[in-house]
Amino acid sequence: MKRLSRRQFVGVGTAAAFGSPLLATLEANDPGTDTTPQIEGRTIVVQPTWVVVPDGEKLKPLRDHEVVIRDDRIAEVRPRRTSRDAIAADGQILLAGFISGHTHSAAGTMTRGFVEENSFASVQTDDPSIPSRSLLRPMVLMEDLSDDELDDLTALNLAEMLRSGCTTQVEMSLSLKQMRSYVRVARRYGIRGYPGGMVPGMKRLLAIWGRADDRVLQESEPETLAEIAANLAFARSINGAENGRIRPMMAPSVTSVHTRSTFEAIDRGAEELGNGIHIHIQNGWDPNDRKALQRVWGQDEIPILQSLGLLGAPTFGAHLLGIDLQKDLAVLAHARFTFAHCPSAAGASVLPSSQPYPEALAAGVNTCIGLDTHSNDYLENIKLAVMQGRARSQLLGRSSPVPLTEPTIWHALRSATLGGAHGLGRTDLGRIEAGAKADLCTVDVSGLLVGNGAPPREPWNNLLYANGLSVRNVMTDGTWQVRDGKLVFDDEARIVARGGVVVRKVWSLLEAEGFFVPMPR
Repeated sequence: MKRLSRRQFVGVGTAAAFGSPLLATLEANDPGTDTTPQIEGRTIVVQPTWVVVPDGEKLKPLRDHEVVIRDDRIAEVRPRRTSRDAIAADGQILLAGFISGHTHSAAGTMTRGFVEENSFASVQTDDPSIPSRSLLRPMVLMEDLSDDELDDLTALNLAEMLRSGCTTQVEMSLSLKQMRSYVRVARRYGIRGYPGGMVPGMKRLLAIWGRADDRVLQESEPETLAEIAANLAFARSINGAENGRIRPMMAPSVTSVHTRSTFEAIDRGAEELGNGIHIHIQNGWDPNDRKALQRVWGQDEIPILQSLGLLGAPTFGAHLLGIDLQKDLAVLAHARFTFAHCPSAAGASVLPSSQPYPEALAAGVNTCIGLDTHSNDYLENIKLAVMQGRARSQLLGRSSPVPLTEPTIWHALRSATLGGAHGLGRTDLGRIEAGAKADLCTVDVSGLLVGNGAPPREPWNNLLYANGLSVRNVMTDGTWQVRDGKLVFDDEARIVARGGVVVRKVWSLLEAEGFFVPMPR
């Protein structure tokens, strides 16, 4: 059988394209890196059993409709027609590609599996000579990897995100070096990204963040300004690259490591790039951080950001840990602000229920869902947002000083699609309608462990029993990246093997340091 190039493959629009012969042929090829959109003028018709479309600011399901795709956009959503050329997705629900509002893409698989027993993000030992088992230490060691090693690690994580239906990331790379890696891999894989290099980067962050003397902050200012300038220079060079898929942001790490001058430089850079600001909002979580803010600024975190004009950039803020719910939510609801709720933050079940997702929904704060680190399974994080949010609402509802909304799957789906798109100012993302970008994924809601043995009555609720492996097909900009559960942009086994080599290298360095101290039980 003649082997197909990537360009030939992505233009195939027949039902046979879902069958194993074509996939087997593709897997025999050398992985292509062509991420161009569908061949100009080529039409693809996808026929799921259900499709979720926007209904104003809400979502609604349609049964027995099809979606027509031309080039990189959706041309039409219409009642299903008989066509031998249509791509059948029976038993599947078609959704807009998920938008992650907060990622550190290279760090996920590195730390997964040894941070989950922590009470927060670290375990201190009685011996000060032994490093704490903090998730941040391996992130520092990643900075010493070669570019090729870092790219292998980034590729493994981004492949997982795509496999679970996440087509867009608001990416806070942990340094300019990691941002460069993200961009290199995102270009190869055809990902839509809003990357920013975290400032200060991991090499400098912890000394400033954990300072005992505020002179450390003042003395760090020149080097932080230099980091901002370097990040901005790289961002200028890639802004709008890959048919507009790469749009860099400015990414201050946390409020307590910045001065007025560095925040002003961040704001100027964001205004020039036009894509916004991405920051952790969590200094109120740690009493020492809150005291540091009061010493330097005389205010808490949200008032500081508001006084600097940084909530109108637009701004993506992750976590919202320790904010004043009664005062701050009203401010955030009226700003150009998006709360990135991260259900897997700091490791599964470590931090998530501390994030005010139900309160933000009730206050009208625009919300999205972020993968953060450790879990790259977007569908799993949609589930966790609902389940954890319900638990928080039920436990705190009677005693809370502010209202809480008990989330359903509809709240989480909106956060996963329209919420992120709204924060990005994109009316062509996060929705399935004519004129929108063809960023799509289908999820099997009828198979084992997810379905009912018959067509589901309300398939959107069956998503609560699914996970990333239930995602069958994914496309960005009209280009297929996952077909029938198989990656088509690279060889899956090779991605896993190469990424695993880098993971083991960093783990060996941690072992030599005595990092893996026993966990209390």
